[in-house]
Amino acid sequence: MTDVNAASGVRVYQPPKQSPRGQLVDSVIILVLLMVVLFGVTYFVQSSTSATEVETRPLSELPITPTEKQQYAVAIEHGIVDLPTANQQVADNKQDSNKYPIAVGTLIITFGVIGIYLAFVYLVSFKEYREVIRERFGPPSSTASSPEADS
Repeated sequence: MTDVNAASGVRVYQPPKQSPRGQLVDSVIILVLLMVVLFGVTYFVQSSTSATEVETRPLSELPITPTEKQQYAVAIEHGIVDLPTANQQVADNKQDSNKYPIAVGTLIITFGVIGIYLAFVYLVSFKEYREVIRERFGPPSSTASSPEADS
């Protein structure tokens, strides 16, 4: 959609307007995707928490710095955390070379999905870019096939 400006004779691009139904559908799709992502992250975090139970020891016996012991003591005193949870957190945070294992198959699938998504976005964006250019400047003129270009 283009309008001609009376003062300068230049066409002014007017983008197409989306219907209220289209806006509602887009909003619902975005909300559904958002909920899926948030639920997925929550599910992943809950499923990846430590399943091993640790023996509850007093703060003085935990392998942490004196400052951390003091911070845990204050947190326990204020009811933010209890002693078994503090023990579990210390056990979960210990140094381990195999703490974050990488599954090669999952990594390949992740890169594949990201690659497919980027290719899709590129192709759709390029198509829409051509549509906007065609709408703004008109259909492409082929100068090579015109009779004036051959003379």
